[in-house]
Amino acid sequence: MPYRKDETPDGIGVIEASESNVTSLSTIVARSFHPVNPYIKKVLPDTPHLRKWWSTIFTTQIEDNNTHLLTALDPKTNTAIAVLSMRQMAADDRGAGAWNNHDLTPDHDVVGYKAMIDSMGEHRERLMLGRPHFLLQLFGVDHAYAGRGIGRALLARACEIGDSAGLDIFVQANASAKGLYEKMGFEVGGEEVMPGEMNCVVEGGQWSVADLLVTFREPERLVVLDRLGVRMVGYRLDEEMSYDRMHDVGP
Repeated sequence: MPYRKDETPDGIGVIEASESNVTSLSTIVARSFHPVNPYIKKVLPDTPHLRKWWSTIFTTQIEDNNTHLLTALDPKTNTAIAVLSMRQMAADDRGAGAWNNHDLTPDHDVVGYKAMIDSMGEHRERLMLGRPHFLLQLFGVDHAYAGRGIGRALLARACEIGDSAGLDIFVQANASAKGLYEKMGFEVGGEEVMPGEMNCVVEGGQWSVADLLVTFREPERLVVLDRLGVRMVGYRLDEEMSYDRMHDVGP
């Protein structure tokens, strides 16, 4: 039986996170990025202060009607093994979403954090200001579960949410993830090297863990059925279909 695009081949599904997931989510960034990304490990270390900080952020996002906090759980332990946070931004919203709304702890690398968040806000405003859209605030998969299709399942669900709302999605991500985003319809809108660049050797060459890729994705084309039974294809821009961008594709 074919598996859904928002679940993995072995049946791990994507769900909206709840308060019961907050404790395990408080370490998801460390489990996802620290084994492979020294920059994130330096900026966001795994300490009691940071775990409390993450718990506060995730609790706030669960309660926020404009935010979708997605996760996937290990079916044996019920532990969160992935996270994707996306927030609906108004046309005139500035900054980097949730990352501007929480005070830092003594354990944060303030300089590195500010550089990362300021860059996100700057590029998002350059590409997206003036139109409502989704900001993909955080996306990671526990390194121990890499290669099982969990990231693709989360991103597929995020794209479904964006398509349903008829909104673009903006994300600033590690440049090493470029292939995944492009397969899901994202376009590169810019690249930037963060301060304190550190290079890692990987199969096939080198990549910089401090390279950031700025991408955005337009709503997926939808197929609808009108009352005459003629299929129409178009972009969903808002609650109404934009018929000037549609064409008949046959019954």
